[in-house]
Amino acid sequence: MAKLPQPPDAPGLTWRPPTINDISLLADHTLRIHEVERLDFLASAEFFEWLLAQPGIDSAEDMLVGLIDDKIVADAGTWLHSGDAGARCIVWGEASPGHTNLAGFLLEWAKARAMQRLAAVPEQLPKVIRTSVEEHRSAQRTAIEAAGFEEPRGFVTMARRLSELPAAPNVPSGIQVVTWSDDLEEAVRVASNTSFADHWGSLPMDAAEFGGFYRDSPTFRPDLSFLAIANGSVVSFSLCGVDDEDNENRDTNDVFIERVGTVRSHRGQGLASLLILRSMQAAVSAGGLDRAALDVDERSHTDATLVYERLGFETLSRALSYTITI
Repeated sequence: MAKLPQPPDAPGLTWRPPTINDISLLADHTLRIHEVERLDFLASAEFFEWLLAQPGIDSAEDMLVGLIDDKIVADAGTWLHSGDAGARCIVWGEASPGHTNLAGFLLEWAKARAMQRLAAVPEQLPKVIRTSVEEHRSAQRTAIEAAGFEEPRGFVTMARRLSELPAAPNVPSGIQVVTWSDDLEEAVRVASNTSFADHWGSLPMDAAEFGGFYRDSPTFRPDLSFLAIANGSVVSFSLCGVDDEDNENRDTNDVFIERVGTVRSHRGQGLASLLILRSMQAAVSAGGLDRAALDVDERSHTDATLVYERLGFETLSRALSYTITI
């Protein structure tokens, strides 16, 4: 089993796992990085509170922070997603400006902890460690590559203004479009797992994990999330969120289209485009929002980037997903 590396010593620097009492310190640490590095996603205190409550993370074992003068200057973590189809550990290691010499240790610690967690996964299942970074962050990319990660995939963030939206197409025959409701959550989860089964790096989510990402997420907006139903089954979905704390640090107030997909049997009917437009129209009606954004695999076999471009989305930035296959 992989052994965790010992944290480096430095004057005034202490190491420990984070607790729920540290969420504002973690948010401040992330903001300091953002002010220099311009992060695509700015994790808020609300986000960290949600993260520490997720299945697959035991903060006492799976996360580490470094502090100087009661200020977090470094954090690392690993988040296990596993099931019958395989296992994936999402890892991260970030140092505040002025402490970037710690980045290599943080990533090595997270990688070692991921190896420990994946050691408990049945040997015959595929296992991968994964981390992501914005393409422009060259120093962080260098640290990730030095830790042994390989760069297999690019993801782009796309956005469009909510003004002058195109008209929504007619709903195809046999399809009913509805807003999210909790009684349909399991049907949406099944449709999501089915839709993403043939996507790179995707693993099915169980009920607890899916509920944590959407229904129980503090940023999830059911009023902006739409579903297409055929013969009693959810066949397409557009699930949206609004992070008010993140928006406060941006030049725009965004609705983020967090997950959109269509089951294979109903692709080619324009359902995803229809639901995205419904989500954007609802965002306009809700008020206070002026842009829609989403992330997409630029090499998706469904040509998703072309779908979004036809809806008026433009690429804002690119991130790289690195992996280590076990």
